[in-house]
This record gives sequence, C-alpha cells and structure tokens, in this order.
Amino acid sequence: MKVVLLFLSALLLTGADLATVRQKYVSAANVPADAEALYKMLENVPDDSADNTMVAYKAGALTLRAKHEKGLLNKKKLFTQGAKLLEAVIKRDADNYEVRVIRLTIQENAPKITGYHKQIDEDKKFLIKNFSAQKADLKEFTKGFVKASPSFTKEEKAAF
Repeated sequence: MKVVLLFLSALLLTGADLATVRQKYVSAANVPADAEALYKMLENVPDDSADNTMVAYKAGALTLRAKHEKGLLNKKKLFTQGAKLLEAVIKRDADNYEVRVIRLTIQENAPKITGYHKQIDEDKKFLIKNFSAQKADLKEFTKGFVKASPSFTKEEKAAF
C-alpha cells in the first residue's frame, strides 16, 4: 500500500506519466527546450523516491541539460550530478530494466572525456537477456533506442 501511495504522490508531484516522460526524454536529446521541460517535470521527484524509474529519468534529464548547457564547468557539474544520481538508483535497483536502458542511452552519448562508458557491454547484455520479460510499452521504447544504437550489432538488433 505504501508503494502505491509513493508512486501516486510521485506522479502528482511531477504531473507526468511514464509515457509522457519517455516521449520527452527522446526529444530532449536534440531539443534544449525539451531537456529543460523534462527536468522541470521531474525536479520534484525526491532522489530517494521508491519510484526508481522516475528518479532515473530525473538523472537522465540532468545529463541532457548538461548537453545543452553553456560553459564547461556548468556542463560538468550537471553531468556529474546526473551520473551520480543514476548510479545510486542502479545500486539500489540493479534489476530495473528501464533504468538500465536510460544508463545505456547516456553512456553511448556521453563524451569519452567523462569516463562514463564502462558499463555499456554490461547493460547491453542485460537488455538482451531480459527483453522478452518486459511489458509491451517498454519493449517498444527499447526497440526504438536499440534501432538507433551503435552498441548493438545487426544480429543483436534483430533479436528485439
């Protein structure tokens, strides 16, 4: 019962449903205004919320804001904040499929200088292994990412 209440309160605080967050996350990679809007939707999600997926999207929003930010120090601060938050989520919920998708999207697109790319193979294997057990909407979201991903071979992409 507590988990349901926490989830509902997170939705009320953010004013966002998961489908909207996913859609905004995809567009935020290329549209600075969408990156800012995504962050605004999620900024009130507590970092220690029981809804680890929303916290992971908040972390992703921070890294996307960093991408569009002016100034190297501001970029670094936002990216580091997002990456640390995402790693904390994965530490407490390592089997959360969507969180692993988010981390892989970030690691693929992070500048190599950040050093944030060491779990690409681990996450890729996790996604391949656990894909069939996911709900239809998450499968579609994953397929869209995998199709454009440079980390997956043609054969691996065919498995999705």
